[in-house]
Amino acid sequence: MKDRLTPELRKAEKEIDYHYRSNPLVQLPFATAAWSLLAFGEEVVLKEQNDGRKTQLVSDENTSPILAVRPRQLTSQEYEALADNLVNNLKYSMHWLYSACEPGGQTPSTSNGNVYKASWDLFKLAQEYRWFTAAYVHASHGWIKLRLEGSTIQPSENLFTDIEYEAYNRLIKPHKLQEASSSVNIDNFPMDAIRRSLKIEDERFSYKLNPRMICDTITAKKPIFDEMFLLPSEWQLSHYTLGDFRKVFEAISAIASIQAIARRMAIAQQCLKMGYADSIYMRPFDDLVRQVVRYSGVSGPEVRSIFDDLSYGNRGISNPDPALQPLIKLNSDTYAVMPHLWLFSSAERNLTVLLNKLPSEKEIYSKLVDEKEVLMRNHFITGLSDTDFRFIWGKVQDLPDVDLAIIRDSEKTCLLLELKWFIDPAEAREIIEKSEEIEKGISQVLQLTQAFASNHTPLLKKLQIDSSYTLEGVVASENWIGHAKAQSPEIPVIQANHLIEKLKATKSLESAMEWLKDRKYLPKEGEHFKVHITTHTIGDWSLKWYEIQPLIADAFFPL
Repeated sequence: MKDRLTPELRKAEKEIDYHYRSNPLVQLPFATAAWSLLAFGEEVVLKEQNDGRKTQLVSDENTSPILAVRPRQLTSQEYEALADNLVNNLKYSMHWLYSACEPGGQTPSTSNGNVYKASWDLFKLAQEYRWFTAAYVHASHGWIKLRLEGSTIQPSENLFTDIEYEAYNRLIKPHKLQEASSSVNIDNFPMDAIRRSLKIEDERFSYKLNPRMICDTITAKKPIFDEMFLLPSEWQLSHYTLGDFRKVFEAISAIASIQAIARRMAIAQQCLKMGYADSIYMRPFDDLVRQVVRYSGVSGPEVRSIFDDLSYGNRGISNPDPALQPLIKLNSDTYAVMPHLWLFSSAERNLTVLLNKLPSEKEIYSKLVDEKEVLMRNHFITGLSDTDFRFIWGKVQDLPDVDLAIIRDSEKTCLLLELKWFIDPAEAREIIEKSEEIEKGISQVLQLTQAFASNHTPLLKKLQIDSSYTLEGVVASENWIGHAKAQSPEIPVIQANHLIEKLKATKSLESAMEWLKDRKYLPKEGEHFKVHITTHTIGDWSLKWYEIQPLIADAFFPL
C-alpha cells in the first residue's frame, strides 16, 4: 500500500521514536533503571492521592521528593485518568528500558536526585509519546491527514466530529468500578495487623505478612474482584484455569494493597524520604512463588505457569507491556511487584489480550470465546427477569443470526440486539481494529431491520411478530462502543449494562427505543465534558492534538 504520510513526516517520526535514547536512565543496568522508574510511578500516584498537584522535583538526594501528605478521595473520573496515565506511560517507558539497558544490575537502596530526575523525564516523555503514536497511527490508517508546519505536526481536518462517542467510552468507564468500590468497607482491611507489624528505621520500613492479613484483604476487595472477573472460572487454558488465575491475582493484589497501606502508615509515622526505598515490593522468585502458593491455595506448578505468563517479556513477547505482564524480573534473582500497577490492573481484560498474543493459548481461547455471546445473552435475560419482555434468539433463514430480540407484545415493539464482547481497546491500533468489529455488528443489524421492513417471513416467524410491530436494532457492546468513524445514523451502539439498566428503569420498550434513536445516552459537550487543543513536544517536534476533559466527578450513566 502507498504510504499516506510524506517522507518529511516519516523522518520526524523516526527522530521522535528514538528520542528516549538521550535519557540517562537507559545507560544504567536494567534492574537499577526499571526499579527507579517503577518507584517514580508510585510517587506520581502518591502525590495525586495526596493533593492532586503535580509531583515536585528536588535534586537534593537527602530531601524527600514528595513534600506533603494530605490524603484525599479521588473522584471516579480522576481515579480513572490516574490509572490510565500510569499504565500507558509505563508501557512505553518500560519498553525503552527493556530494549536499551544492559540486563541485570542491582536495585537501589536509597533515592538519588539525578536518577529521580531521569525517571521523571522518561515518564513525561512517555506521556507525550502516547499522543504522537495516536496521531501517526490514525494518519497511517487514513482516518486523518497530517501536515508539517515548520516543526509542528498538525492534523489537517476537524478532529471533533461526533466526539461524543469517544467521550462516552471515556466517561462511562469508571461506572462498574465505582459501583463495586462503593461496596468495599475500608474497615474490613487488616489495618491494625499491618500497623502492629510495621517497623521503621530511618528511610526504610518493613512489616510481616501472614495468611490472615491476605485473606482479610481479599475478602474486603471481593466486590472489586467480582466485577473484574466475569468469565467462567472453569475455563481451562494450557496449564491453569481462569479460576486459578483469579486466585493468584487476588493474592498478589492483596500484597500490593498491603504494601501501599504500609507505606502510608510509615509516612504518617515520619519515615524518612517518605519510604521511597521500600515503595516497590521485591522478592526472590522462589520466595514469591511459595508466598502465593500459600496465600492463594493454587498448587506450585500452576502458580509457576501463571508467573511465567505474567513475567515481563516472557513467552517470546517482543513488545512487552507491563499492564499485560506486571511481574517485573529486575535481575536473575529479584522480582518486583509495583503496587499500583497491580491495583490499577483490569486483570481479566489484560489476561485475554496476553492470551491472544501467545500462539499456544490463542487457539484455546478462541474456542472458548464463542461462549461470551451466551454469557451476554444470559446477562440480559437475568437482568430483565422482572419485566414482561419476551426474549428470542437463534438462526434465521438467509439472514445473520438473531443474537437477542427483546419483545414487548403489549406495546407491539421489538428491539433486535447484536451482542459484542471483545477485548476493550487500549491503544490506537486496537481502537481501529475494534471499530471495524463494531461496523460489522452494525451491518448485521441493518440486514435484519431491512429484512423486517421487507416483511421477511422467516424473520417474522422466528420473532413471533407481524408487520404491525415497531422494530429497531442496536449493537450492545460489553465494554466499548467504537470510535465515531464506526457509527451509523440508523443503528445506535451502547454499552450492554447501560442498556439493561435503562430497560429496567423505564419498563417501557418503546420509550427506551426512542431514547436510543435520539442518542440520549451520549454525553453532551459543555455539560459532561469539554475538548481542548493540546500541544505535545518531543525534542524539536511538536504535535497539535486534543484531550477530552470530564466536567463531571462520577461515572457517566444517564437513564
